[in-house]
Amino acid sequence: MSLIDEFNKMHLELKGQKRTDELKEAMKKKYNKLYLLSDKLFDKIYEKDCNSSEVAIIKKMITMKIQKDNGVIDKFNADKEIGELLCNTYVKPMLNKQKKDKNK
Repeated sequence: MSLIDEFNKMHLELKGQKRTDELKEAMKKKYNKLYLLSDKLFDKIYEKDCNSSEVAIIKKMITMKIQKDNGVIDKFNADKEIGELLCNTYVKPMLNKQKKDKNK
């Protein structure tokens, strides 16, 4: 199973479930490739039900990791693409809102 597949399955399996220590340990075993990729990313996925923006960001991070590991992209360009996605998702909407509020 690919990392993206593991993420998709884990995300669906966790949807609406109460998070417990036992469930987390079971998920670590079941989705071990994802856990080994990044325990911090795994924890982010596990913590709460991800919204569509968070899902897109996580998929991009996994894709960039795979491409970096396969030599398709270097770390600088992978980080740049992820940074641009984060900026477009969080920073630009916040700045646009502040600009609108200021113009009122």
